[in-house]
Amino acid sequence: MGDHARVLIRSSARLIRRIAVTVVGVTVLGVGIALLALPGPGVLVIALGFLILSLEYDWARNRFELARQKAADLADQAVAKPWSTVLSILASLGLVGAGVAWGAVSALPFSSWWTGGSLIFGGLAALTTIIVSIRQARRHDTHPHAAAKLLPPAEAA
Repeated sequence: MGDHARVLIRSSARLIRRIAVTVVGVTVLGVGIALLALPGPGVLVIALGFLILSLEYDWARNRFELARQKAADLADQAVAKPWSTVLSILASLGLVGAGVAWGAVSALPFSSWWTGGSLIFGGLAALTTIIVSIRQARRHDTHPHAAAKLLPPAEAA
């Protein structure tokens, strides 16, 4: 096989990879946007879509960081106060319960395991995010220099 054929194969493989990453990334991004209005972890799925797209596009890397920070901020808000933590956990468990009901009870509107599965996935993703946020908040609270890191250099001294 000549050099020209190798170059052609490499460039074709790169193009196919770019197309595949684009299709998968845009699809995941679209699902995330839909989940903003539907029950589910929309911001997390949007971040995942941008993460996939960032494999091929620099602009997506910046968007991924923004979406990741937004997801982290929302998770931190969910565990900022004890009552908000409890309500967030209850809402997440409610999503899981509703998902089981929508999958098991055929009399419910739009009843199917696809609908139920998306609700269960959303609830489990929210629970996972809450647990991670609680652990981070506890780690932050128990670290002896945590308050000093939050203050600007002039106030920390």
